[in-house]
Amino acid sequence: MSAPHRATRVVICCGSGGVGKTTASAALALKWSLQGMKVAVLTIDPARRLADSLSIGEIGNSAVSVPIERLDPSCSGRLDAMMLDAKATFDELVRRFAPTDRAASRILGNRYYQFASTRLGGSHEYMAMERLYELWHSGEYDVVVLDTPPTRHALDFLRAPDRMASLMDEGVLRWLVMPASRSGWRALELGSEAVSSVLKKVMGEGTVAEIAEFFEVFRDLWDGFRARSLEVQALLRQQDTVFLLISSPAPSAREDAIYFLERLAELQLPFGGFVVNRTVAEPLPLPELPTRPGELALSDAQWQACLDSIVSATGQRRALSLDHERSIGALRAAGPAGAPCWRVPEQERDLHDLQGLAGIGSDLPELSQLRPS
Repeated sequence: MSAPHRATRVVICCGSGGVGKTTASAALALKWSLQGMKVAVLTIDPARRLADSLSIGEIGNSAVSVPIERLDPSCSGRLDAMMLDAKATFDELVRRFAPTDRAASRILGNRYYQFASTRLGGSHEYMAMERLYELWHSGEYDVVVLDTPPTRHALDFLRAPDRMASLMDEGVLRWLVMPASRSGWRALELGSEAVSSVLKKVMGEGTVAEIAEFFEVFRDLWDGFRARSLEVQALLRQQDTVFLLISSPAPSAREDAIYFLERLAELQLPFGGFVVNRTVAEPLPLPELPTRPGELALSDAQWQACLDSIVSATGQRRALSLDHERSIGALRAAGPAGAPCWRVPEQERDLHDLQGLAGIGSDLPELSQLRPS
């Protein structure tokens, strides 16, 4: 695998939906950029949460600069944000691997390609990996932070390079890419009217011929796609890549996180630790409370009710804190021995601005702390 011009760290943030994964990804990227690093944060989730968290407008496949100078005018770092455009990434990959401009134009103009590049199962996940690889390989950044979809979908994302490499080796694809003059697509062109009829209803007239043309031209891209798939697989396992598992103490989030840990181990991918959002710390011991209301216009009964409420709320918070600690303990027990865990306290309000994101930076890991467990 060819390497970028300098060592670029890759931090992949995974977790189930609703645990603050996008917020954590944005806050990590912001923290490291404010420390003087050049950072890219990429989301493959089509929702606008990343743009909202960073207080920027529309984002797409191209880098949008985040105005970190508002927080520190003297900062030498840089933060770029992007949201995956799978179709644009696929088109660029075709242009890169096509032997000629004419071959690229034939594929890009092919109706089957236009269908497959947006709807083919796994294409979105594979293009996410391609975009990640491009950012890593560019050498423009010290760190690339990736915000993945919710856990179960992230597993599709992780397996995409392996599936693509396997597909390129399978006999069925070798049959599909044979020239139309040989057995294979010619047989389909002359074959089942039922199959042809269904395909025409889905994609329009001339479908079979266009599919045949697509796979005939695709032969020229075969080696390039396969080689890139292997390079992306290697990127996921290289020493400068780590997976951070974002979770919360909620039972459903914990179960998803443990499931994901098992898959990470199965795929032999480097785990860097946990970030547990919305944790509640054990409350400080209550001071001795006065038995009478003093100057307050309260009866003894009213004052006693206030004292009871304070004691009850403190007890509830202590019970919740203990429950959170048990949940975090279960997470850590499921992970590799010694895997670090960072707790982010529950916030009083949603974080939708740079100032708020910067405020939780002290609870998040330093880049130097992220090493595979």
